[in-house]
Amino acid sequence: MTSSPEVESGRSYNALWWAKVQSAGPLQVSPDTPAVAGLTRAVEPDGATVWMLPTLPAGAGHAVLDELGTPPVAVEQPNETVRVLAICVTCCWPDRSGSAWPGVVGTLAQVKAVYAGMRGRPEQSSDLTLIIGSLRRLHATSWLLWDEKAGEVRLGPRVIAWGPNQLAGLREVCRILPDPPDRGEG
Repeated sequence: MTSSPEVESGRSYNALWWAKVQSAGPLQVSPDTPAVAGLTRAVEPDGATVWMLPTLPAGAGHAVLDELGTPPVAVEQPNETVRVLAICVTCCWPDRSGSAWPGVVGTLAQVKAVYAGMRGRPEQSSDLTLIIGSLRRLHATSWLLWDEKAGEVRLGPRVIAWGPNQLAGLREVCRILPDPPDRGEG
């Protein structure tokens, strides 16, 4: 029994997109790009583009995440990187009763203020180096969208994969971290 040309064409299309996502990570595409089996579409707030990223199976462990090219966190300086991700979630996810994606834009000043409050001490000169390094790592892995020139950060498209259990844990983390100052403060 052979497949029809349409089925083979669909398989080729899906395989091509999977190869693209596995080699480059989440891809930002036009909203009229057809859906791909097994990829989630995360629509940008303005609707001008969407991100395509793997749909993660429930309970996906490290082996599955590695295979899909979706590491849970960047591994260089994991403690600081995870702290900065938690701080950015706190700054960029104001309506914690809903989805984290797409969140809102946070500022570097907000991130620095929450970081200092979390550490329980005034800002140190070394803090900025650690924060910027973590923001760059998280941006490179699409956990955050970091605009270094503007000093602004948003949650990245990978957060769309967070399930109810992860979101519940993140709500608790946000509850115990200091609140970010208003955008103009800090």
